[in-house]
Amino acid sequence: MSEAAKREDAVARWVCFGLGAQDYGLPITQVHEVLRLAPIEPVPGAPDVVPGVMNLRGQVVTVIDLRRYLRLPAPAPSADARIVVVVHDGETFGLLVDRIGQVSKIAADAIKPLPDLHRDGDPFRFVGVVAGEHGLLTLLDVDALLGAFRIGAR
Repeated sequence: MSEAAKREDAVARWVCFGLGAQDYGLPITQVHEVLRLAPIEPVPGAPDVVPGVMNLRGQVVTVIDLRRYLRLPAPAPSADARIVVVVHDGETFGLLVDRIGQVSKIAADAIKPLPDLHRDGDPFRFVGVVAGEHGLLTLLDVDALLGAFRIGAR
């Protein structure tokens, strides 16, 4: 394998988005689409991180307010808010974010690790952080992010 091919293999594309003043990224391979804010129907008894469900072309999708899920202050969504559609464990979720950014190419060796963080006994792992144009970009992984998420018996 040529040196250029090795470098290309070590670069991944990330969908960047913002929550408050912080920027985050998800691997583009884990993002199915990004939607404008659509009507969200509340579900009685749902956890407070779930504002409700939405209809996505006939499919009922659970919406997770990523601000609340990450324990950040959660004001009402603005006109810039978006829903990032992902699939975890065969179920489609919509992640409510404040704004969507660009798709960035990030070299694997530019990602700096973070320690394992624990939340209520469950590990909550980040891929790492990378220095971005406007500060640190925190990289998330859908499976690690939603791995401990439970709505109830399925």
